[in-house]
Amino acid sequence: MNSQANSYTQIVENWILGVDTSTVRGGVALISPDKATTLSTNLPDGIRTSRVLLPAIRDLLKQANIGENSITAVGVSLGPGSFTGIRIGLATVKGLVLGIGCPVYGISSLDALAESALNEWMKLENKLPDWILPCRDARHEELFSALFKPIRNGDKIHAKRNSEDIVSFRDKVPIPAEGEILIVAPENDRPELNFGGTISQRVLYSNMNIAPEGVAWLTKQAISLNISPSGPSLEPIYGRKPRAETQWSSEKT
Repeated sequence: MNSQANSYTQIVENWILGVDTSTVRGGVALISPDKATTLSTNLPDGIRTSRVLLPAIRDLLKQANIGENSITAVGVSLGPGSFTGIRIGLATVKGLVLGIGCPVYGISSLDALAESALNEWMKLENKLPDWILPCRDARHEELFSALFKPIRNGDKIHAKRNSEDIVSFRDKVPIPAEGEILIVAPENDRPELNFGGTISQRVLYSNMNIAPEGVAWLTKQAISLNISPSGPSLEPIYGRKPRAETQWSSEKT
């Protein structure tokens, strides 16, 4: 055995890999259902996702002291978000699971953001907001968003989807009429709210934008609920057609 190539002993366990490349940056996470351990890393800024995604996964495996054979399932963000990032993430994950031979689950990026933000919020505040509203930049002064309702079941909490994905102008994002709202978005991707009346007293903010942990945890949840894997026919959630395709269609007509 080559001691240099095996400078650490790989431990075979059950780990779930989460991949989120629905933003320009992206990130990866590992969770161990057996040990309730979470490891995550964001991809380097300013470098193409296609160049850094696989090395980031390998580095995280090394940090966990495991090999690819310890990955029992992979979750990947389907979007909405960056068209290019989503395509790179899906292509990379499809190749990875083909080599490992494990199931793959497609997860909405908005679901992953809501789940991750809720867990982080509870660590800080230990109080459930009434609503969670994750937002993603959709370009052209528009946002992708969806509304979620936090649910407590014993000692577990979950962000339950309460609406379909919405594409709207920043000042037209639908806001619930009552209750505290946790808006999940960095400052540049937040909706432009009319702070008349008491709405300013009801709005809370999370700056979270990359949610590989949420992708991994929702994959774990899908497995525990015996939901069938997505299989090789993973389809991205673009939210709308890419602009180039829209322009091409309009030119034809």
